[in-house]
Amino acid sequence: MTMQVPRSTTPIRLVLVDDSPTIRTMLAALFNEVPEIEVCALAEDGLHAVDVVLTERPDVVVMDMQMPEMNGLDAAREILTVWSDARIVMNTAYGDEALMREAQALGIAGYVTKDQRPSKLIRTILSLATAPRELLT
Repeated sequence: MTMQVPRSTTPIRLVLVDDSPTIRTMLAALFNEVPEIEVCALAEDGLHAVDVVLTERPDVVVMDMQMPEMNGLDAAREILTVWSDARIVMNTAYGDEALMREAQALGIAGYVTKDQRPSKLIRTILSLATAPRELLT
């Protein structure tokens, strides 16, 4: 699936974080079909995500909410404390309004539930990677 977005020829560098190996594999395969996106690293929990994201400094982070060791909100909080320009998308099974507001208050730039079409997640990634940071909060 190719999405047309005006941008440079450099792909969007993405870190994918999910505790489910099946979801990580499925999403990585999906993103590999999008020429504008390059998965540069994977992480299986929030603790690993913090290290990987702060090392890789990707254009976008796609992170699950509920994970062992450290959940997505806590990992995002740690990442954003050190790197306030990080562009994080929560990709979660939880569509709860309170969680969405908490994520937004932390500075998480996108929130996509897993029951939505994959194209919604791809559009969110593409738009976050190209939007000025001040428009994201």
